[in-house]
Amino acid sequence: MKPISLLAGIFFSLNLSLHAAGQHRGESDKIQAQVSFLNPSGQTTTDATGITYVAGSWQSYEPKIYPPNYWGTYPLYFAGSIMNFSVTLTNTADQGNKNLKIRVQALNHVLNTDGTQGSPISSPQEWVVDSLRPGETRTLYNSIYVGSDPNLPSGLDTTKIRILHLNEGNNAEAGLIKEEVAIWCPPPRN
Repeated sequence: MKPISLLAGIFFSLNLSLHAAGQHRGESDKIQAQVSFLNPSGQTTTDATGITYVAGSWQSYEPKIYPPNYWGTYPLYFAGSIMNFSVTLTNTADQGNKNLKIRVQALNHVLNTDGTQGSPISSPQEWVVDSLRPGETRTLYNSIYVGSDPNLPSGLDTTKIRILHLNEGNNAEAGLIKEEVAIWCPPPRN
């Protein structure tokens, strides 16, 4: 009997610590996040043969191949320019009076050709939305400088949006509601 009660106690402790850490995955279906890239200089297309960059009459190709789930066409921003983007949040709850108080983080990283997250491109951006009522939509705007760092590789990059639920009181342990990833791209410098 003791092993069962010990196991139940461990499960209960784990469950409490997860709840204490502020996990809010149950709210993930109540909020949508859409990233839009504003005023790109061109577009980048990736497929099984590599990556093609097009901006007006300029075109370039690299034999960089990403996993198939990253094949597609994405906005292009040159090194040394500003990448402007918006995040549109919608509280999709049908009814009720539960306003969402959330922290939104935008993390920009290089995407490695194996599909893993690479080095950061900029400092994280962050917004606090004090109240997002059921049915309400709010759009947040920001930008990052796409550095001219010669160590910053060409190819796909990610903007990961993290949405965290803020509670009244200690928000150091804000619970993750959901993450969304959007893709963009700087071409080679030459």
